[in-house]
Formats: sequence, C-alpha cells, structure tokens
Amino acid sequence: MESNEVKVLKRALERQKKARAQAEKILEDKSKELYDTAEHLKRANVLLENLLNERTDEVNAAFLNIIDPYVVMDLDFNVIRSNESAKEFLKFNRLKNEVNLSRYVHPDFAQYTAESIQSLLETGILKNYRAKIVLPDNQQKYVQINASLIYDRKANPIAAQGIIRDITQEKDVESLLKNQQEQLKESQDRLATLIKNLEMAVLLEDENRKIALTNKKFCDMFGIQANPEDMIGADCANAAEESKDYFKDPEQFIDRITEILKNQETVLSDELQMTDGRILERDYIPLFNDGVYKGHLWSYRDVTLTKTFRQNLQAEKDKYSGIIANMNLGLIEVDLNGQIQTVNRSFCNISGFEMKELVGSVVHELRTANNKQIIDDKDIAQLKKGQDSHQMAVFNKKGEQRHWLVSSAPRFDEAQRAIGSIGIHLDITEHIKLQLEKEKLLSKLEQSNESLKEYAYVVSHDLKSPLRSIEALASWLSNDYGDSLDDAGKEYLKLIQDKIESMENLISGILAYSTANTSELKNTEIDLHDVVSEIEESIYIPENVKVVAPEKLPTIIADRTKMHQLFQNIISNAVVHIEKENGKVEVLYQDKHGFWEFCIKDNGVGIPKKYHKKIFEIFQSASDDKKSTGIGLSIVKKIIDRYNGEVWVESEEGKGTDFYFTLEKQTLNSNLHEDIASQKVI
Repeated sequence: MESNEVKVLKRALERQKKARAQAEKILEDKSKELYDTAEHLKRANVLLENLLNERTDEVNAAFLNIIDPYVVMDLDFNVIRSNESAKEFLKFNRLKNEVNLSRYVHPDFAQYTAESIQSLLETGILKNYRAKIVLPDNQQKYVQINASLIYDRKANPIAAQGIIRDITQEKDVESLLKNQQEQLKESQDRLATLIKNLEMAVLLEDENRKIALTNKKFCDMFGIQANPEDMIGADCANAAEESKDYFKDPEQFIDRITEILKNQETVLSDELQMTDGRILERDYIPLFNDGVYKGHLWSYRDVTLTKTFRQNLQAEKDKYSGIIANMNLGLIEVDLNGQIQTVNRSFCNISGFEMKELVGSVVHELRTANNKQIIDDKDIAQLKKGQDSHQMAVFNKKGEQRHWLVSSAPRFDEAQRAIGSIGIHLDITEHIKLQLEKEKLLSKLEQSNESLKEYAYVVSHDLKSPLRSIEALASWLSNDYGDSLDDAGKEYLKLIQDKIESMENLISGILAYSTANTSELKNTEIDLHDVVSEIEESIYIPENVKVVAPEKLPTIIADRTKMHQLFQNIISNAVVHIEKENGKVEVLYQDKHGFWEFCIKDNGVGIPKKYHKKIFEIFQSASDDKKSTGIGLSIVKKIIDRYNGEVWVESEEGKGTDFYFTLEKQTLNSNLHEDIASQKVI
C-alpha cells in the first residue's frame, strides 16, 4: 500500500510533466512566430536598402555632376568621395592612393585651419573658410570652402562634405588693389608731408572752396592762430573778404581773386603788396580730373628780401655801370671768335674809335686810318686765352703807336662753358716814356756815382797827404822845441795835433759814409759773437765800462766788414758816453721770424728826445764832444738800409740809451751784391 507521501510526489511529478509539455508547446509556437517575423523583417530590410541605394545614387549623381569641386572626407581628413572637378583641381586620383586633405594646407594657415575644423565640429557648419593650399605639383592656390558634417543614425558625426571654390585670381586682384591703395596712401602722405614742410605757404581748396590741405607756413604768413589740421574743411568763400585788409589795395586784391577763379587758368608769380611792407608772390594752379574741375592750389612766397636784393643789386649794377662807363680804364668784352660784344667810353677814347665802329666788329679786323692792324696777332691770341696782365703795343685809329697794359680773364656762361674774354686796358704810353727817361737818368746817375766814388778816394788820399805832413811837422816841433815853448805855445801845438786828428777822422768818416751803400757786399758766414769780441779788443773802452754779450749770438751770412762797422759804431758811441762808476753796455738779440732784432743797451747819459731821429743824419751829434764827427750813426743807418732793416733809439736823459736795429734774414742769406739801399732811394 502506497503511502500518502508517495502519492503526493507522483501527482506533483505528473503536473510538472504536463506543465513542461505545455511550456515546450508554447515555446515552439513562439519560436515559429519569431522566425516568421525575422524573415519578414529581413525581406523588408532588403526592400528598404534597395530603395535607399536608389536615392543615394540619385544624390551622388547630382553632386558628382556639379561644376565646383565637391569632396567628402572622414574626420581624419581622408577623402572618401569626390567629383571629377575636385580630382582635377586637387590633382589626385583616389582609386590609386589615399588622399589626406591636411597635407594640402599651407603652413601659414595651419592654426587657422585647426580653429575652423573645431568650429565645424561644434556647429556642424563651416562657412567662407579661406586659406592657401599647396597642390602636389607645389602650385599654390587660394580656396574658399563651405562645408557641413555628415551624421549616422545615432546622430554621431562620421564625415564632412564641402564645396571648394578657387579664389586665387580674386586674391591676386585684392592684393593688387591693396598695394595700389597703400601706394596711393603713401603718395598722399608724402605729398601732405611735403606740402606741410614746404618753405612756401600752400592752400589746397576743393571745387566747393573747402580747405583740403594747408601748412603752418600759410598760417604764420597770414597770422592765423590755428593748426593746419584744424582748418581742413573750412569754407574759403569769404576768406578773401576777411583778409583783404592785409593788402595795400584791398579792392584790387578781391577783384584779382574773382578774376582768377573765373578763368580757371594757371597764374604764376602774381605780386602782392602787403600793408606791413612785405612783398608776396602768389601762384594759382587749377586741378582737373578727366576735364572736370576738382579744385585749385594757391601757393605764396615771401619775396621781400629777394625783391629788395634785386633792387639793391640793380642800383649797384647801375652805379658800377656808370663807374665803368666813365673810368679811365678801357673795358672790352669779346666772344671766342674775337667779335666785340661791349666796350666803354674810355676804351673808345684810348683807341680813337667810336662805339658804333667797335661793337659787332672783330678785333683782328680793325684797321687804322693808314690801314694798319691795330693789335698784333700774338697779342690777340693772348686776349683770347684770357691771360693775366701783360703789356702790348697797339695803334690807335690815327695810326699812332700806343702802349697798353691789359688785364684779361675768360668769360663763362651759367654752365661754366667758356664764351669769350673780358679785358681791362690802361694806356701807359706816357709811363713808358717816363720809364725810358728814368733809365737814362739811372744810367747817368750810376756813372756819376762811380765818378764820385773815385773822387772820394782821390780827395781822401790828397787831403790826408798834407795832413800827415802837418802832423809830422807838429810832432817834430813838439819833440825838438817842446822844452823851449811856454805853456801857451804847448797848448797851441796840442790843439793843432787834435785838429789834425779830427780832420783825419772826418775824412775817413766821409769816405766810409760814401762807400757804405755803394761798395760790393761780400757775404760770408759770420759768427756775431766773434765780431763783438774783436770790437772789444780793437776799440778804446774806459776802465769804468764793461761790454756784456751773450755767449751765443746768431751766425748769419753777411758782409763781415759791414757788420763790423755796424756793431763797432754803436758800441763805440755807447762806451764813451758813460760817466757812472759801473758802466755797462749789453748786446741783446731776439728772433723775430723774418728778421733778427738786436738791442745795444747802455746806462750812460742818455739822449734827449729831440735828437732820437736826428742822430742818424750825417754830421749830426747829440754830444758836445769835439772828436765826434757826426758820421758814425749815419753809416749805421745806411748799412741797416742795405739789409732791409730799421733802426731806432729809446732813451731818456740820465737813464741810458737803447739802440734797436733789425736785419732781414732773407737779405742776409742772399749772396746778391746789389746796392739795395740805392735802389730804394731811386
């Protein structure tokens, strides 16, 4: 007998079997239903795909046939699809190799392209993207692209499509226009800068008489207290009326402007007289564009100084023209062919020809009354060359020979081309005659000097012979009869001997004076220190006097005898006129460029001022010494004259004397044995 638990388990097992069978049946039914549904959907999907492909082909056909390049690319810039225009423009064949459009972007536009793509991803649209691209053949193009994103069924962007337009020529035109605009702007700026900085006042008005441009010079010239920039656009219609009081004739100023503006013709150098004395020159230049009046330009220049200068110059020209016309110098201008252009009245006077006979004539064709050529051919050649001053012999119209001194110079035009010569003529005929007479007189004087020189030696010898005899007789009387003579006799005898000595000194002095400027100079190298030393040993120097000279005196080239005479006469004159216990004579010198300057100072009795010049004249002396001949210092003067020097004295009574004299170095160093002093006297 089955237990209840077993029965329960069996019934439960049966129910499970039935339930499983029922579930299997339901599952089988549902599976069949799902299979049928899947098959139906599959057939429907095929139909839909066919329909979609038909639509896509239609769209693709439409894009592939458009003129502008069309490209579809993925988000990595790889080309998925393009039309024939794109392939031709971008020079690629997608079937042969992969094309990535990022390689086309010019490096200068890389950043701009990245920003544009980011904007496309964010908005889905890219409008008017403009950039430079580099094609595979390295050709550069400018393109404009309008693009949009392509999304999948879940609205995720999977690609981008765009139309490309070649704008290279457009960019070239834009660049050209930009360059032209920049050049035009630069030209306008340069013109404006030029006008603003011009030294003349400038006012540019448009066709409506509004100020287009002016400069500071204009404002300053008319006392306008404003900046030139602030005046742009101002109306000038009433400006003439407002400024007419600046001009001497206000109404004429107004009428003239009205006339100029009406005619619209260029006016240059219109003169304006200002009330303050200034003189202005005004230019008016009308401006036209394709025959249409567009305004005008006024320019003003202050020509007061120029006008004044011209007036003064004309006055000076008139003055000097009058001087030239009436001066004693003959003036003549000739061209390169010798044709006379201009002469003055003086030239007519010295030549004997009338002005109408000279002007236009050729110099070498002029003839005298007896058909002589007035100027020699060689002198005409000199005139053409414009040589410096020279003398020439000419014939005047009467056939009389004259002598002219001519100073000529070449004439040039503005381009410095020689166009002729100008000559100044001085008639020196009378001077030539005087010169000839002078030469005759000089010849006679030279002969006379030689005769006098010979006479001086003869007289000196003839005078000294009886003096020596008298001196010998006086000496014999003194020796033989000196003890027999009383004091008066001895004194008379001594006076005779003194007078004989004075007479001998006088004769020697006269002979030395007569030969001081006539004897031949024998120039040699001389050490003046040796000369002074010799003088110290050869002359009488009182015990109370000391001669002081520097250890080194100049070494010069001169006549030793003359230098010895020169220094000895001054030093001898100094030592005998010192009464002080400590007498002193100093020899000093200075180098004065072209001269040696010497000074012989003493601390003697001095020389009164009235004798300072007189002592250098013959037979003149400032002392009462009976032994003084008054010739020594006159010889000094002659010697110094021969060496182109000067001599003077500075002295006061009781304070000593300073003898100054100079010797020209050039004369000292020359070996000329000429009588320079005598030439100066003549």
